[in-house]
Amino acid sequence: MKVELKTTEIDFENLSSDELIEYISFKNEFPNEAENAFIVFCSRFQNDVIEKAEIYSAKYGHSGVTALDIANCTFAKVWKYHSFNKEKAKSKDMDKAIKIWLYAIVFNELMKYGVSDTCAEPEEEDLSIVENISDLINVTVGEDLDKKRDLKIRLEIIEKAMLGLSEKQKVIYLTYKAYQNNGKNIPRQVAKKLRDTLNLAQSSIQVYKKEATDHINNYLNSLNGNR
Repeated sequence: MKVELKTTEIDFENLSSDELIEYISFKNEFPNEAENAFIVFCSRFQNDVIEKAEIYSAKYGHSGVTALDIANCTFAKVWKYHSFNKEKAKSKDMDKAIKIWLYAIVFNELMKYGVSDTCAEPEEEDLSIVENISDLINVTVGEDLDKKRDLKIRLEIIEKAMLGLSEKQKVIYLTYKAYQNNGKNIPRQVAKKLRDTLNLAQSSIQVYKKEATDHINNYLNSLNGNR
């Protein structure tokens, strides 16, 4: 059923915050209204998000510049996913509940930043499966030559461990390593590409992933045991 919205003379400034998120969620159907709602939403919560980003950043040894990046990434995530569910809100006060939700995003983005020095996600059309260490480096750190060199050094031991894997196991392991953050699922688009490219069911991919992970962990453990 098509959602009908009043698209004229909307006073976004006086809408509740959860209503703003609802308008943002209709960005494909009503792009102008979604953008206006997003502008007001960002203005409403900007100071709170930046302050929390600064607190978290300082706690983990990052600068104020990083805090601003984290804040921007947080609002970018709101625009892209707008996943707030007021039915599961942790407070009856909607603004307080939304702040709790935003602070969780701030923390997750900071943790992602700590791994790859960026919290920005690749655009969907750029997401691809990862077939080798070079692909993994490109997906993880982009075009920064210094970061590429440092990551390549850190991944040399993984590259040696993968010599005992099949090609399918390598691709699955590397793709999950590139896109899986904090135990969450990889993007659906990437999961579909894996299934289509390797001609495997998702259950088979999980088996291959476990086999590859166990193999590499055993390799690393054997090295540590020999030191």
